[in-house]
Amino acid sequence: MADGPDERPHDGGTPPYLDRLHFYRDEVKHEFNLLAMRSNIPVTCQSFLVVPFAILNTATVFRAVAVPAAFVALLGMYTAWVIQEPILVAHRLIAEWLLKPRKLLKGVESDDCKTARDKIEGAALDTTHDEGHERSMAFSKQAPIAFLVFG
Repeated sequence: MADGPDERPHDGGTPPYLDRLHFYRDEVKHEFNLLAMRSNIPVTCQSFLVVPFAILNTATVFRAVAVPAAFVALLGMYTAWVIQEPILVAHRLIAEWLLKPRKLLKGVESDDCKTARDKIEGAALDTTHDEGHERSMAFSKQAPIAFLVFG
């Protein structure tokens, strides 16, 4: 199938590009779900590591717990470092899947299938023009870096 919309009706009068549009949007949902799961990993790990770190910091003899406390901090930073690449890959895949329906809808005159994001000037070529999308993705991009630095 070509990337451009095909206006010939099929299956009861619906244009065939609608099937492709549904597929693209389902893929975007799938990638967002994967990103959400990957973003939960560092948050969950960090929250579990806060408890032993806090318990170790309540010790009266600091020298006895210095090594375990450093190990817990290093474990948190390592977790943030490891999860950073899968999160960035998910961002790239989401951007790629968002461009496909926007390019498909670029040639469609009717606005019935278009969302507000599909109508953003320049968004059909690059997702960086979509400020709402960039703001919504900011936490997942910045969380691993914050946990790495402040881990």
